[in-house]
Amino acid sequence: MINRQKILVVGDLMLDRYWMGSVNRISPEAPVPIIDINLCEDKPGGAANVAKNLSDFGMEVTLVGIIGKDEAADDLKRNISSLDIKFLPIIDPNIRTTLKLRVIDRNKQLIRIDHEDINASSKVDDLNKSIMSYINDFDGIIFSDYDKGVVKPIIKNILDYCKENNIKTFIDPKGTSFDCYKNSFLLKPNLKEFEIIMGKSNNKEEFIEKGKMMLSNLSLEYLLVTEGKDGMTLFSNNKVEHFQALQQDVFDVTGAGDTVISILTACFLSGEDITKSVDYSNIAASLSVQKLGSTSVSQDELFNV
Repeated sequence: MINRQKILVVGDLMLDRYWMGSVNRISPEAPVPIIDINLCEDKPGGAANVAKNLSDFGMEVTLVGIIGKDEAADDLKRNISSLDIKFLPIIDPNIRTTLKLRVIDRNKQLIRIDHEDINASSKVDDLNKSIMSYINDFDGIIFSDYDKGVVKPIIKNILDYCKENNIKTFIDPKGTSFDCYKNSFLLKPNLKEFEIIMGKSNNKEEFIEKGKMMLSNLSLEYLLVTEGKDGMTLFSNNKVEHFQALQQDVFDVTGAGDTVISILTACFLSGEDITKSVDYSNIAASLSVQKLGSTSVSQDELFNV
């Protein structure tokens, strides 16, 4: 079993909302389906889903970010209050809490509707000061960057401090530049995010060379590129390791990246080596995609596969 670690999660906070029902006819008003909703469900999303994954895996979790003063914020706080998570959000009444509404017909997503204000908060300095006041209390930090404007303005100073003080940092990145993530311990882009920075590769050899280049340019200890059905590739200074995807039925990939970064971080901080930690996260991802929506994996599930 994995020992309990103290982990700080910093990132873009969201509420994932699901409206589920069935479509039986087309609207007479426009050529669109009419869905009869029979179930509504809210779940923590974004960085909040990372925190939920860690908590369900038995970690001691503190979650920070910025939310608005609105219904979505109230629903998110109510959701998190039922979990074993210490929630320390910065409130900005001038922004909307990010809300992703997914409308689902018999387990098939019809549409996603987003409510969000990107790069609009004036409270990022308050968030930075708050984090720096308790940063030394943790075994490691996860940055869950969904490019909504919370992580990038504060991350450089925090990463520099963490490197100087040997605090491990694990980052799920997004955006058109990864320069702000320099000096992080581990960076985990998916293949699409990696290719936005490094370009598409014509073959495996070119992909490996580009991975080594990113590792060096950003002064990373580890780079993990997740490749969906093609598995994952881990880059370090002395070797490159590939992990085959486990053959499982894929039901919903929502939140699979959150599961990977959560399980990998928890396992590594508890004393597992990096290869075993990635291996465990690979198994956890295969379990996650068999469930609907953003989901988590418990230690009992992971170690009884």
